[in-house]
Amino acid sequence: MDERKIQKNFIDQIKGKKKLQEKSIGVYKYLVHHSFFDVLVNAFPELYKIIKKKKLEKEFDKSIFKFMQTNAFSPYMWQMPNEYRKFIKKSKFFSTIPYIHDLLHFEYSELFIFMQKKAKNKKQPFKITKRYKLSKNIVLYKYNYDVIEKNFDKKEKTYLLGYFDYSLEEVVYRPIDRLLYHFLKTINKEENIKVNIRIFFRKNKIAYKDYAKSFEVVLEELFQQKVLV
Repeated sequence: MDERKIQKNFIDQIKGKKKLQEKSIGVYKYLVHHSFFDVLVNAFPELYKIIKKKKLEKEFDKSIFKFMQTNAFSPYMWQMPNEYRKFIKKSKFFSTIPYIHDLLHFEYSELFIFMQKKAKNKKQPFKITKRYKLSKNIVLYKYNYDVIEKNFDKKEKTYLLGYFDYSLEEVVYRPIDRLLYHFLKTINKEENIKVNIRIFFRKNKIAYKDYAKSFEVVLEELFQQKVLV
């Protein structure tokens, strides 16, 4: 057996794809599990609190071992929780936690935004006649539950905008209304913002003269926060 096959066989045993051929390999298997466990608990602290409260630690361990058997091994450790989130969404684990997908997405989003932060740039003036697009370094998402207040007793549509606030030096979340959410989602980067507003208002039967100015103020603020780039 060549070196590559030996390594693959060893890794498959550690990941649980193959039965352990030697007891000593089991030590490596649990070391890998422990590494995954630490990363996931740190990435999803609120979820882990709920898991402990509901006494689902065994199911959590099983989900990790099953996740280890997938090919989701990002070279970046901070991306691994997102791979786990996607794995859980396709699996049958934690069926007793109906809001788990919202919570996993919300908790990972903070890590994602933080890892996208860049050096500060000089503030530029916002111009309504210029073309802008939504930054890829933010999170704009519609949740089925109020993840900010951790109100999981009932469904409640919540529109959230998350970004890195350079003045506060931290990730912030901003609840927004349905209208602004859909506008940001549908910005046409080939048109300037003024044209985008006119088209959007027309589609939604909103009087341009009555609301355009207040809309422009909000968009200017989002531009300064690098939500629009």
